[in-house]
Amino acid sequence: MKGRFILAMAATAALILPEMAVAQSAGAIELGAVGRYQIFDSEVGVDNAPGIGGRLGVFFLPNLSVEADWTYAEPELEDQPGFQGRTFISHELLQVRLLYTHWLGENAGLLLGGGYSYDNYTRPRRVGVRGGGPGGLLGLRYKFTDMISTRIEGYGYFVPEDDDTLPAPRPSTFNLGVQAGVSMMFREREVVREVQLPAPPPDTVVVREEVEPPLPEGTPSQICLATGENVTIYITPQGDTLVGPRRVSVQQLGPGVAFAGEYATGRDWFVNDEPIPFEDRSYAKSGGEVGLDCNNIMRVGEHMGVPLFANTGAERPFETLYVPVRPGVWQAYQTDLAAVRGQ
Repeated sequence: MKGRFILAMAATAALILPEMAVAQSAGAIELGAVGRYQIFDSEVGVDNAPGIGGRLGVFFLPNLSVEADWTYAEPELEDQPGFQGRTFISHELLQVRLLYTHWLGENAGLLLGGGYSYDNYTRPRRVGVRGGGPGGLLGLRYKFTDMISTRIEGYGYFVPEDDDTLPAPRPSTFNLGVQAGVSMMFREREVVREVQLPAPPPDTVVVREEVEPPLPEGTPSQICLATGENVTIYITPQGDTLVGPRRVSVQQLGPGVAFAGEYATGRDWFVNDEPIPFEDRSYAKSGGEVGLDCNNIMRVGEHMGVPLFANTGAERPFETLYVPVRPGVWQAYQTDLAAVRGQ
C-alpha cells in the first residue's frame, strides 16, 4: 500500500498507547483503525476489493457522535487496461455521518448512522468517475473496557449520475460493503477537588410522646347478647350508647353496626304474638320486655333461628323461656305445665 495509510497507521498505533480515558461521554473522541471489503456497483467497472484506513469521531451527546471514515483500496480492473498498463486503480472512500449508539446491555450496542459518502478514483482511466451521495450504516459495537471497543458494520451509499463529469459521464451507482475495526475512546479527565466541609452540628434527638386522648365519659352497663355473653356498654349523659374498647358512639357507627347473635325483632311469629312450640309444649308471651344477666340463663334450644334460653339450673319441663328481642332486651314466654300438647 501507499503512503496514504498514514492515518490508518496512526490509528493503529493509538491502540497501544497508555490508557488516557475511562468512558464514553459527551466530549469524548473516538480514534480507530478500520478494515473494509467493498462490493462495487457493476457500472463502476472494477472488482470488489478490501481496503484499510481509520476513523475519527467526536461525541456531543453520550450516545450521539459525528464521525468520518477514510479507507484506501486498489480494486482490479474488470475488462479494460489501466493507466500505463496498470491492472488496478486507486480508490479512496470518505464517509461522514451522524452515528447513534443504542446500548443493548452493559457492553454491547447497536449502531445506526447516516450521512454523506464520497468516492475518489485517483487513476480512473475512464473507470470509476469521482462523486458522492447519501449513505447509511448499521452495525454493532462491543466494549472490552470503557476505553477500547470493537465494531463491525454494514454500509451502503448511492452516487447519482452526472453527464458533465470527466473523463466520462458518471452513471448512477449503489455500492455496498462491510467494515470492522477497533476503536479507542479519549476524553478529558475530570478534575476532582477536595473541599473541606465544616463539621456537622451535633445530632439532635427529638422525643415525642404520643398521648392517647381521654376516653368519652359514660356510665358502664352490661347487656346480655343472644350469644349468651355479657358485654359492657357506656351510656353518656346525653343518652348516647358507646361500644367497644374505644367507646365509639353507635350514632357514629351508623346502621352498619351489629351485635352478635340472632334476635326476634321483626320476625313475623314474634310481631304476631304467635306461641312457641318447644318440647311438646306451647309457650306464649308473658309480661313485657326485660333485661337479663347472661350469668343467670342458659341456652336450651332455638325457634326458627332465634335461640331460646331458660333460667340457669331450671329443670325440664321449663316453665319459662326467654327470647332475645334485641341486644340487652328479652321477652319471657310461659306455659301451663299441666297442659300438654295433644290432650
